[in-house]
Amino acid sequence: MEILSAFLFYLTSSLFGFIGVPVTSRIIQSRKLALSASKLIGLVIFGYLIWIFSFFKLLDYQSRGLILAFFFVFIFCGVFIIWKFPVSSFKSETPLQPKKKKLPAKPSLFKEILWIEIISILLYFFYLWVRSHNAGASNTEHFMDMVLLSSAGKTNYFPFIDPWFAGKLINYYYYGSYLISLISNLAQVSYSLSYNLALGFIFTQSALLSGALAYAITGLKKCATLAGFLVTSAGTLFFAACTLKGAFANPATVCSYASSTRLYTPSYIINEIPSYSFTVGNLHAHLLALPFFILFLILLYAGSLEAKPRLWSFILLGFLAATSGMINAWDLITESALFASLVIFKIFQTAVSAEERSVKLNQIKKWILSGFLFAGAAAIFITPSLINFSSPVLGLGFIPSYVSRYNLQNVQYPTPIMALLGMWGIFLAGIFLARKVKENYAESFLFLLALCFVSIGILAGVELFFIEDIYSISNPPYFRANTTFKFGFHAWVMLSILLSVLAASFYKLQRRSFFAIAGKFLFAFAVLSGVFFTYQGSRQYFFVNVDSRTLDNFYWFKKISESDWEAVGFINRTIPGREVIAEAVGDSYTNFSRISTFTGMITPMGWRTHEWTWRFDGRLAKKAPIGQTVETGWGVVALTSGDIDSLYRTSDIALAKKIIDKYGIKYIYVGDLERSTYSNLDEQKFFELGRVIFESKGAKLFSL
Repeated sequence: MEILSAFLFYLTSSLFGFIGVPVTSRIIQSRKLALSASKLIGLVIFGYLIWIFSFFKLLDYQSRGLILAFFFVFIFCGVFIIWKFPVSSFKSETPLQPKKKKLPAKPSLFKEILWIEIISILLYFFYLWVRSHNAGASNTEHFMDMVLLSSAGKTNYFPFIDPWFAGKLINYYYYGSYLISLISNLAQVSYSLSYNLALGFIFTQSALLSGALAYAITGLKKCATLAGFLVTSAGTLFFAACTLKGAFANPATVCSYASSTRLYTPSYIINEIPSYSFTVGNLHAHLLALPFFILFLILLYAGSLEAKPRLWSFILLGFLAATSGMINAWDLITESALFASLVIFKIFQTAVSAEERSVKLNQIKKWILSGFLFAGAAAIFITPSLINFSSPVLGLGFIPSYVSRYNLQNVQYPTPIMALLGMWGIFLAGIFLARKVKENYAESFLFLLALCFVSIGILAGVELFFIEDIYSISNPPYFRANTTFKFGFHAWVMLSILLSVLAASFYKLQRRSFFAIAGKFLFAFAVLSGVFFTYQGSRQYFFVNVDSRTLDNFYWFKKISESDWEAVGFINRTIPGREVIAEAVGDSYTNFSRISTFTGMITPMGWRTHEWTWRFDGRLAKKAPIGQTVETGWGVVALTSGDIDSLYRTSDIALAKKIIDKYGIKYIYVGDLERSTYSNLDEQKFFELGRVIFESKGAKLFSL
């Protein structure tokens, strides 16, 4: 059944391609690239329309039959447009192919689609096979990611009620989880399965799109393969060195896979990269946004090839940037910087061209207008998601001043030189050794220049500035952890694609030249050092103590508590909506909130620290003198937690009824965790307040 569910999830995601092709075929010159990007474009367009209608209460998200009907209508319209305006008109040649030589015959459309699907299916099912060796949503923040997915999938309207804070709207990025839930609902796949299927989908799309982009620029399959590998699976040079050092130590030691991104202990800076994210498998916003970030790069690349800007395509870019920002706000910043850089480069290129003055002025005006259209479209499309959202960001901080203010020492600032070389050394060496890039890739040069400019800007920028957030207030030594994490993630993706293109330029140099030899050695070194993590990360995370293989991210809990596992299954089968259910309250990174997490139900209070961070009043905290304690949102969290404590312990039925009414509680769960958390738990009163609708091995679910 899991294989069938995996296939249905893949098939459903593929059907979005029929919606996307009519759009990508008119923007992207390369047919392979247009076809590769079509699924995500279709998902973005259809997903936003469903979301915006639900946001304005015009469509109940649980009207699944109606949404499915809309889906097939969109597919039919897409097929009709493709039939009326054949995709065979796409250009298939790439800038690298010699203009003087006769181009080979275009492969048939069917053949190109077939190859794309074969590659996608192999990547998808291979990743899922690896994932099946350790698919459980245990440890780290899997519970948080799962509760966002299950809640988004079961809500009626957006934004949905916070599953861990009854009566409050969610105040965290949820749009990426919503998009996954949309595919899951259309495919009718359970969320405990779709969690890992989504990871396979994201991995596949990220590898495919990054490879397709590199191929569109270079025309070389080896460069496409390199891009896909570097973006999704390669580790850092730092980890390779750590592994070799451990292997030759006496006695030999094993370098933890976490050392690929957490370079020190403690690591005050976090240098997240996709390979680590795909290994751990948290459906965090930055990972959910990854394929959409690469999709933005593809559309930006397509726009860079235009001598005259097509304004509507930049409106689409603004829409895509807004979507990325709704999934992960950090992406919007980097994408805006990329777009601004490209526009500036285009304006400069036009200004120094040999065109007549009037023609140049007209072109410059159009590029400036494209900038306003991009910004306007992004602002319009993202605004609804901001109406009910309170950002935890407090502004832009200047690092030297902050370090001096808090008298911080030994917090990995400035970033140690070995860390910089271990993370970025290979990329920087590739840029330094690059030759004849403009000559070989004249049409793509400004796009590549924008990638390089923004990437280097990020690496330099995080040494001077940081985004002020909860860490900078509540835990000063980690003040720039989020900044290096999120922006470093973007830099890795951009530099990986850039390095893959530079690889092609080295192969075009004279074979015996110094730069050709050095370049080829560098790229072989990049692959070899990257493989260390691919092997060790998989070995340490997936292939240790494997009892059974499954893609169900909740199956592992059966060994922890079979009664809880059965209760979750009962709720998912018999209670279709999202009701308020009382369960034990606990802290983050534990098994507390397990019922709400895996059912999408609402609990009065879930992971306390997470709820505090989601609603942290940073502005009040920032105004307080250093060392002074102020109320930043913990009070209401503690109050709610105390109420649930009283609900389970009290023998006073009137008090229990008051708490039940206060939070609108419809169900109360009593399992082993509740009994161990609340000593002297009075269960008898629940029999008087309601009835038992589920019981297993002493665990009971009361319906009030």
